[in-house]
Amino acid sequence: MKILFLGSGAFGLPTLKTLIQAGHDLAMVVTQPDKPAGRGRHSTSTPVAAYAAEVGLPVLKTANLNGPEIIAGLQALTPEILVVIAFGQKIADNVLRLAPHGGINLHASLLPAFRGAAPIQRAILSGDHTTGVSVIRVTNIMDGGEVLGQIPTPIGDSETAGELHDRLAELGAPLMQRVIEQIESESVRAAIQDSSRVSQAPKLSKDMAHVDFSQSARQVSCRIRGLSPWPGCLADVLTSDGEIRTKVSLLNCRAVPMPDHSGKPGEILPELHIACGTGAIEILTLQPIGKRPMDMRSLANGYGIKPGWRLLSHSPLPEGRS
Repeated sequence: MKILFLGSGAFGLPTLKTLIQAGHDLAMVVTQPDKPAGRGRHSTSTPVAAYAAEVGLPVLKTANLNGPEIIAGLQALTPEILVVIAFGQKIADNVLRLAPHGGINLHASLLPAFRGAAPIQRAILSGDHTTGVSVIRVTNIMDGGEVLGQIPTPIGDSETAGELHDRLAELGAPLMQRVIEQIESESVRAAIQDSSRVSQAPKLSKDMAHVDFSQSARQVSCRIRGLSPWPGCLADVLTSDGEIRTKVSLLNCRAVPMPDHSGKPGEILPELHIACGTGAIEILTLQPIGKRPMDMRSLANGYGIKPGWRLLSHSPLPEGRS
């Protein structure tokens, strides 16, 4: 099938590779313009643009897919279907009408759950044990089109949003290929989403980079994992005298039973676990500011951390305030 691929983020890469390997005709890859990134703020292509250029696919970088000149150029390509994954722009109806099969989208949730920009993170933050991927028709309702295929998967007890992102991206690639084959053979089955079960997944923000250790270990674990790698959960490591020894970003953990001895929320226990309101967490990965990621034992050895010290996390001030 002749495909117009619309994507920007790395979530779409496994699907793009699968479509190429399956022998589809990739008429064009449309993506967001280059943006400054890194400490040097060098102009950087989107992951999709970089890969498309590497394998010799034609690439269009535009900040406005819906402009008349852009639409005219895409119409000349005569695509049969639009595949949309982590594109980053609203797609107008006249763009969808460029292809006889319209547009289909890969979304990182079991729709109608978690419509929006951050479905992976929100599933973990909500404490869900299961998530998945959905392929839907693109409509003018965000993530509200008919469901053409889904694959569920469990969320690991120590799986971060970053790890789940990569796993769902791989899981979605063969699903997209299967749905396209069903569309070609006119065997695809479409299911209308149940509007009574819709939930939202708004984008994350930097002011979420904190965790409340007075909550249960399960809640604390979901918070840390759901916000990893971005924006992370920031915490001060305080001595028994309340002095700040170092600041860390908490990257991964798992909930563990509270040992026989108890501790106040945030207290570092003899096993180097962290006491919560109920239960405790084992920190698997953290990162001192300006240092490499490490485990809790390495942090304790490097900074002389002792049981009885504690972690204190607080919401950072909004940008522009001090």
